[in-house]
Amino acid sequence: MIGFPAVPYVKGLPQIARSTSVSRAGQRAVAFVEYADPFWRIEVETGPLVAEHAPAFRAFLEEAGTGMETVLFAPKYLKVPQAYVGDEANPALSNTGSLVSVTDGFIIAVGSVTNGLDLRRGDLISLKSGDYRSLHRVMVGAVASAGAISLTVEPAIPEYIVPGAEVKFRDLELNTRMLSGSGSMPDDYLPAASFTLVEVPK
Repeated sequence: MIGFPAVPYVKGLPQIARSTSVSRAGQRAVAFVEYADPFWRIEVETGPLVAEHAPAFRAFLEEAGTGMETVLFAPKYLKVPQAYVGDEANPALSNTGSLVSVTDGFIIAVGSVTNGLDLRRGDLISLKSGDYRSLHRVMVGAVASAGAISLTVEPAIPEYIVPGAEVKFRDLELNTRMLSGSGSMPDDYLPAASFTLVEVPK
């Protein structure tokens, strides 16, 4: 597994990619079918890379660029949950939760959390079960009580994430691979690199 380089980035927020077909009657759409599971896609772009960063980043692009190696997407630039912007050291974020159950694929019960943990619509969380990782956006948030919290998330929890999985609220992680041919880094004095990552189970 390849680590995510610690350099300045100007672009790289995860976006859900969906595969949907549309049936039409004339100019009217009459049916929508999602024919594949949604997945995370990340278009990444660095800032200008200084001399001490550029050689190692070229090596990263060469190593990950075939798409044969897993890249652990764990950037430091992803924001903490909305309730903790400006309070990033809040101890409620330091505790990792434990996945208790999944209902209908999208509703999760999480235990072992700090009472008062506040997660809101749009926040991101990550789950880890063994070497498997997944990333999810909160669609219906909640405030933790009695050491537990229930959330509705997107996309659905994959089958390889099982009860007991670690749930993180900061320093999020996702297993990805680089799309072959997407890496680019010019031969400039202060080059900026770009590449595309897509979610994989592990």
